[in-house]
Amino acid sequence: MKSTSAAQKSSLDERRSLSVRVQESTMIKAMGFSSAVRTPRVFTWVSIFWLTSAVGVAVCQGVQIQTVSQLSAHCGQNVTLTCNVSSSQKLDIKQFSWLGKNKTLCKYKHDQAKPELECKTTKQDISHHRLTLTLINFKSIDVGEYICKLHSAQGVKSKKTTVEMQECRGNVIHSMNASHAECSFQGVYPDGVVHWFQGEANLTDSSNTTQDMDKHGLHNISSMIHVKKGKLKQPYSCSLWMPSLSKYHPGNLLPIVEEVGSSGSAAGLKWICIVVEIIILKLLM
Repeated sequence: MKSTSAAQKSSLDERRSLSVRVQESTMIKAMGFSSAVRTPRVFTWVSIFWLTSAVGVAVCQGVQIQTVSQLSAHCGQNVTLTCNVSSSQKLDIKQFSWLGKNKTLCKYKHDQAKPELECKTTKQDISHHRLTLTLINFKSIDVGEYICKLHSAQGVKSKKTTVEMQECRGNVIHSMNASHAECSFQGVYPDGVVHWFQGEANLTDSSNTTQDMDKHGLHNISSMIHVKKGKLKQPYSCSLWMPSLSKYHPGNLLPIVEEVGSSGSAAGLKWICIVVEIIILKLLM
């Protein structure tokens, strides 16, 4: 009886072990099949992504936009900014414009002429276009960055042009009398400091200077210095030092003014001579 029971138990253990091995084999096959199915799908999606990206890059690279990166001009000049766009195929333009000072200044196919700017569109063929912005009477407030932006069916591209001002000389006004001398620099750019000289002596520290800016961004700088008595025969000179340019804006050599006392004495002596001459002539007649 004991022998028969042991044999039955051994047979039962063998069936259980076989069942476990079968289940494990089935799970391994299922996992392998699932992995085999997922791998082609992942590869397919990756391929689609890279293909789409490559096409997008190719289309974007097919559009060229050209501008001058930097311009420099004197005040009062007309400054022209040109933007050329081209494509290897027909260019479907949705928006094409010049931007500056946080606003749109010039639009494609919206030509205009204003006192401060002009906008002109040129179409050479279906794949070459030009947008020109001209700044009239260039002023210091026009200094800055201007962006040419293109939005087409092939994508969005942009380039910028930086416009700088070289110098505005403006006008120099000066005056002098027996008590003080004054120099005024009107409509200059950039700003500066008025330097005073009498011969080789630098008198700048004893001067009084005021400055303001007009609506065009130009500077008006006036400086006054008290004239020392007894030194009027040595001329005073004024000039404008512009630190940002490391140069002088030439000023003027102020004329010599005679002292009031000496001038009055000379005039009195002249009249006395005339009166004496008249008396002598009458006596002789």
